[in-house]
Amino acid sequence: ELSTQPEDRFSEIATFYRDLLLSDNFVNLLKDFLRSMAKDHLEMKRSGKDPKELEEKHTSERNVLGKLVNYSQLLLKETQALGATLETAQLEIIRSICNVAMDPEHKTEEETAEALTDAVRDMKPLLDESFVAYLKYAISEEEARLARAGLVDDPEHNRWLFVLQIVQEGVYAELGIGVQRYIDHIEYVLRMETKKERRELLSKFIDVMPSMDVRPFIKVVDNIAASLGQGRKGEFDTAVLGGMANKIMQLRRDVHELLPPERIKVMSKDADEWAARQRQKLMEQRGVSQQRLEAARETQSYDPDSRSRGEVEKFT
Repeated sequence: ELSTQPEDRFSEIATFYRDLLLSDNFVNLLKDFLRSMAKDHLEMKRSGKDPKELEEKHTSERNVLGKLVNYSQLLLKETQALGATLETAQLEIIRSICNVAMDPEHKTEEETAEALTDAVRDMKPLLDESFVAYLKYAISEEEARLARAGLVDDPEHNRWLFVLQIVQEGVYAELGIGVQRYIDHIEYVLRMETKKERRELLSKFIDVMPSMDVRPFIKVVDNIAASLGQGRKGEFDTAVLGGMANKIMQLRRDVHELLPPERIKVMSKDADEWAARQRQKLMEQRGVSQQRLEAARETQSYDPDSRSRGEVEKFT
């Protein structure tokens, strides 16, 4: 496609293939294409035909492939930079939680547990899908790293893994409370006898829904509807699901009608702005911590070979 288009349209067209250019399949496809070109050239040579036209075609295609490789490298650098920024933001959330746990003002385990619960609850808008996914990724990567080194059970090296697992457990517990509340609301709606009653009750719930609950509530409804599988297309076992499937599909339909994108944006504005301020605050705190660490290094009060270096660097 690119070889037949004007050169100034390269970026416009290549943009639509970003996922492919960043995938592992791109290298394999590139190799296959080059092998195909070599095969065509060899067959042309054996046939005794004039290879000029084919060579011109291959020259044009190689130029395009070269541009695609350069473009994919640029995308990779951008993705790595974005990933580093996002990881820094997620680590700052973990740092904030750990700071509460290590606060010397908490004299007992009960006080610490209560403070942690309050902190996680206050940070709930930051505990989105990206953060949950990062926790899973970070734990998986740390477990793999320790396993390769044979240090999974070594208390001198697995502290960061324990930190991640404890944070994950606390986050899941808090998110689970919210999910259960959404499910309770959904159950009240589904108990109503008629479609009109279900929609009216749902509308009342939505009208008084807190800003931070809007997007998570929609996600829970979508997940419940998605769990029906082919039932969304009407292909469900009525003997098992009875009339509940139709009620769930009506619920999903009503939610998206009552909460179109523009209303979601308006209702979630307070939570979104709060989350943005918190992220900015966390990044500022990270800057202060880096300055302190740099000052410690300059005054030689920081030991780069200390055993706790791994944990310190995770937060800096």
